[in-house]
Amino acid sequence: MKKLLLIVSLSLAPALTQAATVAFETSRDLPIVNLSIAVREGAASDPDGQVGISHFVGEMLLRGTKKLSKEQIDLALDQMGARLAVETRSEALILRGAVLESELDNYLDLLKQIITEPSFPDNEIKKLKGETISTILAELGKDQTLAGRKFFEYLFSGHPYGKPLWGKTKDIEKLTKAQIQKHYDRLFQTKKMVVLGSGSTTEEKIQKWVASISQTRPEGDAPMLVELPKEVAKRQLLIVDKPDRTQTQILAGQIGVKMTDADYFPLYLANHVYGGGSFQTRLMSEIRVKRGWSYGAYSVFRHARQPRSWNFYLFPKSKDTPEALAFSLKMVEDLRQKGISKEEFEFGKQSLVNSAGFMYNTPEKRMENKMLELTTDLPEGFIKSYADKIDALSIDQVNKAVSKFWKPERLSVLVLCTAKELKDQVVKNAGVAAEDVKVVAYTED
Repeated sequence: MKKLLLIVSLSLAPALTQAATVAFETSRDLPIVNLSIAVREGAASDPDGQVGISHFVGEMLLRGTKKLSKEQIDLALDQMGARLAVETRSEALILRGAVLESELDNYLDLLKQIITEPSFPDNEIKKLKGETISTILAELGKDQTLAGRKFFEYLFSGHPYGKPLWGKTKDIEKLTKAQIQKHYDRLFQTKKMVVLGSGSTTEEKIQKWVASISQTRPEGDAPMLVELPKEVAKRQLLIVDKPDRTQTQILAGQIGVKMTDADYFPLYLANHVYGGGSFQTRLMSEIRVKRGWSYGAYSVFRHARQPRSWNFYLFPKSKDTPEALAFSLKMVEDLRQKGISKEEFEFGKQSLVNSAGFMYNTPEKRMENKMLELTTDLPEGFIKSYADKIDALSIDQVNKAVSKFWKPERLSVLVLCTAKELKDQVVKNAGVAAEDVKVVAYTED
């Protein structure tokens, strides 16, 4: 039997490379067991020409084993009253499920088959290709999801973090059974596996179950680490041309910061007051409340093992787009030059400290924190440190980090609009040279 690292009672040992990593918290509040099985690689590991294969592999696991068909798997889950679904992230592929305690043994037997004995039936590969392509096309029909997909591909410009989670239609169409099997073999290795859960059972039971899986899967390699994303040299603009738009989508941003960076918590607080989601943020106040340009205006950090992204997002009417674009870009410049005010700082610190306890106040949330920590190489207990880290900040620390991080002169900007109506105004108000403007049709994959 291969070596198994068991972690119980929320205590994590530092070594993660020799075997599957396990964390489980027993809770008898409800007769339910929540269980997540993750591999610490995701869409960023998709080979060129096979973008979307990680998600495809995850979905195919639910479509047949060496003993059971998809229909039999679905029926078994229904009879147990259980659920099981796939979540794909840039650096993780996760099977998420829950089951009644009384059905746990049957559920674990089924789950082991799904993880260790997939059959990848040809007929199911064909069906899933059609379903996946239909889903991608449906998502691309929605301006918000289309703009987001195009923006991150543009921002990362060939870097693995720009790969869309569900893939590209041309790549999905060409996937072969051999490629799917090979990618499964690469992902489901015990060095990459994380098993987390909470609920009405014991950690010893989950330990034994994971040990049985470790007997059937190779230890394999450590998770792939993607290269550091590169910042663009100057501001650039992508116009996604879609006919007959009365409302546009505006996104602009830059490469982000690692959560372990010394400036992470100062920047987290600054973004919270700048565009973090409430009606009291600077973006919402200026863009929606005062000017009525967009129903919402937000900014967000996205994180991974490497610095990922920061961006803001708004969706004005077409007639307001040029002015809203120019003003929102100026707001980033003002943020860099002036920082946040004393009032904003006090509001941000108080609201974040007061709400921090809700980040880990249930077993399920604590396990989700573990998932984030383990799949992005964060220190143990990182999420629980938020309140103390934020409470210790000074406004000078925050504004020093702000002036260093934000680079409005290097923003990547996307506007989804009808180009023949708005291109000239958008280019002018984006503050970019003609050679730094790219126009693509919304149908371009």
